[in-house]
Amino acid sequence: MKMRPVLIYPRAVGPGGGDSPSGATYVEMTAITRPAQAWHRVSVVADRQHGVISRDQLRRLGFKDGAINHAVTSGRLHRVFRGAYALGHSRIGERGRLMAATLACGTGAIVSHRSAGSLLGLLDEGPVVIDVIAPPSRGRGIDGIYLHRVRPPRFEETGTFDRIPCTSPARTLVDLAGVVGEWTLRSAFERAARRESLDIVAIEASIDSRRRGMKVLLALIDEWRGAAPLLGRRGRLKSPLEAKVLPLVIQRDVPPPLFNAPVQIAKGRIEVDFLWPEHRFVLEADSRDFHGTAAAFERDRWRDRELMRAGYAVLRVTSLQAEREADAIAATVSARLSRSS
Repeated sequence: MKMRPVLIYPRAVGPGGGDSPSGATYVEMTAITRPAQAWHRVSVVADRQHGVISRDQLRRLGFKDGAINHAVTSGRLHRVFRGAYALGHSRIGERGRLMAATLACGTGAIVSHRSAGSLLGLLDEGPVVIDVIAPPSRGRGIDGIYLHRVRPPRFEETGTFDRIPCTSPARTLVDLAGVVGEWTLRSAFERAARRESLDIVAIEASIDSRRRGMKVLLALIDEWRGAAPLLGRRGRLKSPLEAKVLPLVIQRDVPPPLFNAPVQIAKGRIEVDFLWPEHRFVLEADSRDFHGTAAAFERDRWRDRELMRAGYAVLRVTSLQAEREADAIAATVSARLSRSS
């Protein structure tokens, strides 16, 4: 997450060429007699904001409300939300709509909850109505925007993603706990792990015990407490099932594995999902997406044989087993590593 940048507008210029005392943009006669230059400045701002701009920003650039309304009528500006417009055309995409929502709600507004989850890659898709957290005086009654009345995010709970102001991954997971079910929240944790943005300490710092969903959230935190610090240090998770399996295999104080690590075999190297090199033990996460075809079945049998030739024991875990037999998997891994210690 990048820190949220300050939007930079053309420098406020006073009548004599100096800075405007108020900080507001002073429009000289050239901005009136040369509309192309004025609209170029609008384009510069909109280009930094996924093609959208707010009425307040247009005012700062010297446009009166009548000129803005005329631009909407003539098709130069296209209304996205009340007070936020697309420049030139209405095909701005989802990220343009997210940016427009924050602009419509004014200073301090950020994308949150399910909309932030989708933006950060923690959910498959966001809601049609965009989730926003904004100061109490802003964002009321804007069609297409759901204004959440929750504790305003602290500075460290905010950032930008693709230049869009949004809640941090940790704060987003806390907010999601109150609006989605357990399965969806668990999936969001796993996706955060794959993106190496699962920060248990930051999540705990964002918790408000009075909010909904805290029981499920706290249970997931306990599951991931030992696994999250390994992310990035022991390799990278590449599949959803790997993220589901990781917390299971370290629940019983077993040594942490390497993720997606190379293993030397008779004819080169292969990459395995989880590896305990000192114990010569491999765990493979077999999802139907990657292991469900006849060719994949044959390839997996070949891999098992070559790993056995190289002196490695192999355990394969399916998605259904990870969901329904978590304790048995953890016990099997623990027992195997104990025997080879």
